[in-house]
Amino acid sequence: MFNIIEHMSLRELQSLINAPELGADDLMRCALGVKTAEVEAYCALSGLGRTTVQEVSERLDKSRPTTQRLLQSLVEKGLATRDEELIGLGGYKFVYRAVPPERLKASIMGMLDRWHKRMVEELEDLPAKIEEMGCPRRFNRSSGTARSPRA
Repeated sequence: MFNIIEHMSLRELQSLINAPELGADDLMRCALGVKTAEVEAYCALSGLGRTTVQEVSERLDKSRPTTQRLLQSLVEKGLATRDEELIGLGGYKFVYRAVPPERLKASIMGMLDRWHKRMVEELEDLPAKIEEMGCPRRFNRSSGTARSPRA
């Protein structure tokens, strides 16, 4: 649920926090767990409008199966939509479209709001959680050495 923590290391998060500027790709990677290849696919979709896997595949210079996986991932993450379009004699093809930047912004804001609310709730219980970890008992004051939490 909280992609911020699941997909980035602490070092990467600190780097983003301390960066003088953040790009759209940084925001997408951090808040939505989007990978670099998915950012590229989103950009290709944005430039192509309503399009097919084949067209995106050519734009990205990637294989069709790789492109299908990227587009499916974007759909699952809410960054693209997929619709069926009928073609002659009862056949169909899937067409994809990038969500508008304002919708992407709303998704990121929602994720950040949920993350912030959750962290504030968890901080309320921090003293009890530290006690449950056995932190006060882990160190012997007289020797200053660490002891097992079960000791």
